[in-house]
Amino acid sequence: MNTIQYFSIQAKTVELPARFNNPFENKPHRLAILASEKLQQRLNQSTQLMQTLFSPEGGKMFGVLVVADQSGKTGYLSAFSGMLNQQWSVPGFVPPVFDVQVQEGILASGAQRIAHLTQDIERGLKSAERLNAIAELSAFEQKKSIEILKLKKKLGDNKQQRKAQRLALLSASGQERQLQELSLQSQQDKRQIKQLKCDWNHKLTMAQKELDDTFENGINDLITQRKNLSQQLHHQVFENYKLMNALGEIKTIIDLFGGKVPAGGSGDCSAPKLLQYAHRNKLKVVAMAEFWWGSQPEKGIRHHGHFYPPCRGRCHPILPFMLQGVDVSIEKEPECEVKLQPEIVYEDDSLLVLNKPAGLLSIPGKEQDYSVLSWLHKRFPLATGAMLVHRLDMATSGLLLAAKNAHAHKILQQQFINRSIKKRYVALLSKVITEKNKTIDLPIRVDLDDRPRQVVCYEHGKKAVSHVELISSDDTSCRVYFYPVTGRTHQLRVHAAHFKGLNAPIVGDELYGEKSSRLFLHAEKLSFEHPVSRQVLEIHSPAPF
Repeated sequence: MNTIQYFSIQAKTVELPARFNNPFENKPHRLAILASEKLQQRLNQSTQLMQTLFSPEGGKMFGVLVVADQSGKTGYLSAFSGMLNQQWSVPGFVPPVFDVQVQEGILASGAQRIAHLTQDIERGLKSAERLNAIAELSAFEQKKSIEILKLKKKLGDNKQQRKAQRLALLSASGQERQLQELSLQSQQDKRQIKQLKCDWNHKLTMAQKELDDTFENGINDLITQRKNLSQQLHHQVFENYKLMNALGEIKTIIDLFGGKVPAGGSGDCSAPKLLQYAHRNKLKVVAMAEFWWGSQPEKGIRHHGHFYPPCRGRCHPILPFMLQGVDVSIEKEPECEVKLQPEIVYEDDSLLVLNKPAGLLSIPGKEQDYSVLSWLHKRFPLATGAMLVHRLDMATSGLLLAAKNAHAHKILQQQFINRSIKKRYVALLSKVITEKNKTIDLPIRVDLDDRPRQVVCYEHGKKAVSHVELISSDDTSCRVYFYPVTGRTHQLRVHAAHFKGLNAPIVGDELYGEKSSRLFLHAEKLSFEHPVSRQVLEIHSPAPF
């Protein structure tokens, strides 16, 4: 099968884009969507491949790149992330960006040396002499504890006897000498327990030193050798990733990551593979799209057939270089300070409740200073303390609680910590759910390779619990209330989109679903105890959708 698949007459009727679409904006051109549909048809025709992709954890990111050859004929390239059916090169798809034979040689040589070191480490860890020495050291520590406890018991009895003797002597006269002797005995007992601990600590130190000198230091040296060898191997591997841009310039991935070894899988995503093949074969890049095909992953959120942008952790340092020499469409950020203003829905001397519009940051970001907090500081210059008591995602609209002084902030923040503040969100889901009420308990952590995305992780995630109540539904969507018990980043969005949650992304969620005019999530109700009057306040802000 040819690597370039040329379009049919239907695609030729679509006008070519004036500029190459910015892949991180995830707005595929119609030609890229047509190319994606063609690739999806090919995938569906392979029974074996479909069984693999729809097996547990079998889904994969695929990408297409619309190109024009030197004769002006338009077609598209196809790629997959990582390996497909344990193969780097598959007919009909572009090859990886590295030389496979060189890579296999590096890995084979390095893997053999690492395997030998691992065997030596395992042999040392499991040696009978080492295990016996560890057991003897453990027995030594137990003996120390027993002897110290016995002496403490004995000295405790002595202390009680001296206490009784002191009481008897104090009732008599002229017994100063005997009282002094009792005091000396007390001091001698303290020195005795101190000396015993010192003796045992010395014995244990010497025993640990013998264990380290005989076994542990050698094993640790082997572990360090293996770690260094692994790092050298990774460096060699990524030096084999020589990436090209449209200007013909070449850099390794090591160069693009500032001399550091990047995370595994960097350069193996669809976008770098597609651009690499196009640049090397002098093809003009026209439009690109990436989509998920197959079963949903256990941790991250990917829905079958949905388009997604390249990951930021692995691809963001790579693609700007590979797109040099390409006329890329860059969407300008809106002027939030002019267009978006929070609305005050309640205010008194201690606090205020704001209605934040979607698209406005709660606090200043890395690239944008204007936010609810900066607006508050400008509007209330005499306010003290941190002001904002909690936050909302930039894409989420609704009620935000702010304090005008440090005392009010502390009390309100404590209510959040104690989870006594009640919040209700309303959301429009992209699918219909049938359960009237549901509790979702899925731990969440940040996706280290694709911030600010969050993933479900039972090992390192923080506990996240949400209650859901179905309000209404139609043929394609439904409206729900969310009652968050915890307040993790993107908690409601992840709980809505993940297949172990509602499996129904919130409408307009460009991170976990599909982009729309806005994210249809609104914090509409807030109930809390006033920090001064102690009166319970309940503020309501109807959803604007």
